[in-house]
Amino acid sequence: MFGALAVFYLFLGGAGAGAIAACSALDLLATQRPHAATCSVAGPSVRPLARAVDAGFAVGFVCLVVGMISLVLDLGRVDRAFALFLDPHPTLLTLGSYALAALAVLAAFAAAVRFFYLPFVPRRAVVAAEAAAIVLAVVVMLYTGLLLGTVGGVPLWSSPLIPVLFLLSSCSSGLAILFFAAPFTGLDAPAARVVHRLMALDAVIIAVELACTAAFVLLHGASDRPGAPAALDTLLTGDATAAAWWFGFVVCGLVLPLALEAVALCSARCPAVAVAIVAALVLVGAFCLRYSIVEAADHRALALEPVEHTLNLAAMPAAQPAGSSFTIPFESVHI
Repeated sequence: MFGALAVFYLFLGGAGAGAIAACSALDLLATQRPHAATCSVAGPSVRPLARAVDAGFAVGFVCLVVGMISLVLDLGRVDRAFALFLDPHPTLLTLGSYALAALAVLAAFAAAVRFFYLPFVPRRAVVAAEAAAIVLAVVVMLYTGLLLGTVGGVPLWSSPLIPVLFLLSSCSSGLAILFFAAPFTGLDAPAARVVHRLMALDAVIIAVELACTAAFVLLHGASDRPGAPAALDTLLTGDATAAAWWFGFVVCGLVLPLALEAVALCSARCPAVAVAIVAALVLVGAFCLRYSIVEAADHRALALEPVEHTLNLAAMPAAQPAGSSFTIPFESVHI
């Protein structure tokens, strides 16, 4: 039902939205970088933390664009994508598509005012764009999980915890993109303190994500919906799917980053290598979460069951009055 390109969209769309939300919030609350006419330097900022935010906006925008291209290619026909905008209907798919497109536009705007000198752009416009980007990013992060829930006949995707897991994973992935950018910008003391706080925030997010993962498995295991046990069994014990779930998502995406962040937070300063390793593990886990959830979807094949009855014509009445009807007992029907 969903191919590899759709999995890439779920991952890149969530990670890109998370990066845009994280960079927007960080710029509004911490860096407060001046833009355009009020900026003394044309182009990217010279402060390390602000440069990390600049890079995060650019990477987030690229992730969104590549994710959208993957989704369009997975559809197989470009006209289907344009139909969502040219002939909109009040559906979750339409809402998500508009939110994704609007977020990409805002991300492009945020990246442009950082990497190009735009003297006509006031700071107020950037603040408004970043505030709107945070709202749209949350919609996109939730939408990637809600989209699976709209597909009927897949019991694994009907859990309300799937959108929650995707939201938490996307938030952590957005911070991971910032963690990747931070060491390459030359962390000074103020930037290192902010990264230290962001790692503490990411540790909380991962801890909540770990708890939601356990709740998802327990609740789905107790479900009496048809096909639910088979889907959970595929997720937890299947070959490639279980490996992606246990090693890729649980170990690499949750346990190891949480342990490394706990160790790093006990020290006064987080080493750049530790920050990069945590970021890589989180992104691997985010991709494996989506891959395993999609691959473990239980699509039960239609199978012909053993035939036990045949139609016994001799048991039928020889003649019936016109306009009358009769009933054949089920026990006498043999096919």
